[in-house]
Amino acid sequence: MAADDKVVVGLTHAEDDAESVLIAYLLGVEALRAGKQALMWLTKDGIHVATKGFAAKVNVPNAPSISDLHAEYVEKGGRFFACPVCVKVRGMESAEWTEGAEVKGAPSLYEFTEGGALVFNY
Repeated sequence: MAADDKVVVGLTHAEDDAESVLIAYLLGVEALRAGKQALMWLTKDGIHVATKGFAAKVNVPNAPSISDLHAEYVEKGGRFFACPVCVKVRGMESAEWTEGAEVKGAPSLYEFTEGGALVFNY
């Protein structure tokens, strides 16, 4: 696998910046459409993106539907790693996670990026 066959989209925002969420999904979906593996590395408030129902709560006027992008991202095998420290800090240990989401830390991120990856941050 080539170094650019894996894409990591780092996201620190949720409802506070719907446009960053939108862009993260756009990048993730386009990576999957191009046959790449995609992982959203969610930290800080970004962990909310990996909760069930989140994508239906946010939108950006005159932009593609975040809910539709989420559905395509999950359907095509996109993954989410929610930072375990961020989960604990926010008291979200019992949160309901969306399909493809796991609470995983830096070691799992390093494992995913072994051999190289394209990285984008929002």
